[in-house]
Amino acid sequence: MKVKKIIYCEKCSAEIAKRDDLIVTNKFLSIVPYHEKCFSRELTDVSTIFTGNNPLNGTMSNITAVLSIIIGIVFLFIQELRYISIVALLFLCIRFYSWFQ
Repeated sequence: MKVKKIIYCEKCSAEIAKRDDLIVTNKFLSIVPYHEKCFSRELTDVSTIFTGNNPLNGTMSNITAVLSIIIGIVFLFIQELRYISIVALLFLCIRFYSWFQ
């Protein structure tokens, strides 16, 4: 039997019941969940300096993940650009961390 993990919104501290309402983003060095409405309000508040503008579970994030994989693998085989491949694959590590947190 799979146990459902309860996730609470960072802004309003209410439980996020629907998966469609969940937005995951980074705040400083931590990964935080928001309701979709709370995330849009957080972007308009003063604290936009501290909140990532792109959610980690959105369409643009999926496109960035695919591009990171392609760039990371291609640059891994070029001797002079190996360090750039590590930076490109770092985005994937952050995404996996948010998924398993």
